[in-house]
Amino acid sequence: MEDTQGKKKIKWRLNLFDVIFIVCAIVVAVLLLRFSGRSAGSVSVIPAGSQETVVYTVELQGMYNDSAKLVKPGDAFIDKVEKRALGTVVSVNLVPARTLQNDLVSGNRIVVEIPERTDAIVTVTAQATVTDSQITVDGYAIRVGTKVSIDGPLYNSGGFITDIVRER
Repeated sequence: MEDTQGKKKIKWRLNLFDVIFIVCAIVVAVLLLRFSGRSAGSVSVIPAGSQETVVYTVELQGMYNDSAKLVKPGDAFIDKVEKRALGTVVSVNLVPARTLQNDLVSGNRIVVEIPERTDAIVTVTAQATVTDSQITVDGYAIRVGTKVSIDGPLYNSGGFITDIVRER
């Protein structure tokens, strides 16, 4: 069979690789439909837990002096990445920012202050879902040592969770 331009038409025939590809595509489609179509009453990834008030401390590191002074009690903390509410600021303590640096004379590591930078040690309160394995605030897992990125009303910063207290 020749085309009007003199080229042969290629006839498609089903082979083993085509069958494997089609079967894999069908399996992926079924899995996507099965897991994306879950209703609120079905099994969730995070098991339901009790609601408790959690007070935790965040150390916002290396803020410029003026921005650290903008953190006030009553501010709502929002996660910068996932846009989830992380609680309300209860208190703020400003301390000079510090870092470890090598002493070139002795070879030891020493703590030095960073000029024009301030660390804000912020106490935050939030309603959290507490399970046996984790504490979550609006779906965000709260753990000591977790790095957080915070958006406040007039500032944003990053730091680490340093302490968690569960109130009952």
